[in-house]
Amino acid sequence: MGKRILHHAAGLVEVSYRPDLAAVYLKWFSEYGEGTRVKDAVLAALDWVRAHDVAHWVADVSTSPRALSERDYRWVSGEEFRAAILDSPLRKFVLIPPLPNSGQDAGWVADWEQNTLTRFGDRVQAKVCDSIEDARAFLAG
Repeated sequence: MGKRILHHAAGLVEVSYRPDLAAVYLKWFSEYGEGTRVKDAVLAALDWVRAHDVAHWVADVSTSPRALSERDYRWVSGEEFRAAILDSPLRKFVLIPPLPNSGQDAGWVADWEQNTLTRFGDRVQAKVCDSIEDARAFLAG
């Protein structure tokens, strides 16, 4: 079974459903987007998650050379995003972090799991995974 493309924003992100992970998979080519492109992609993914009762979310930023804009960071850290996640069937979040050769400062990764758990409580699990195999094991457990 192959992935199903749900949303594509050229140069920014491809959102797909990966049956092998039973997850919505966001492959970020760059997390930095102008206007509402990041928000639009995330909301499209959340719409699909709700419509298809998907419990797993994988954000792959492994090759992304740029982090979120300040505006998008405020949005994903804000109440609208938090409420959207809590109003979904999502239960497990995976982050595939920036690779050393991506050029992105990955200092934020160390706190990602704890920040995710703090924001969404014991309703979710979160893990930084260095590979798809690691992600698959976490999501299956």
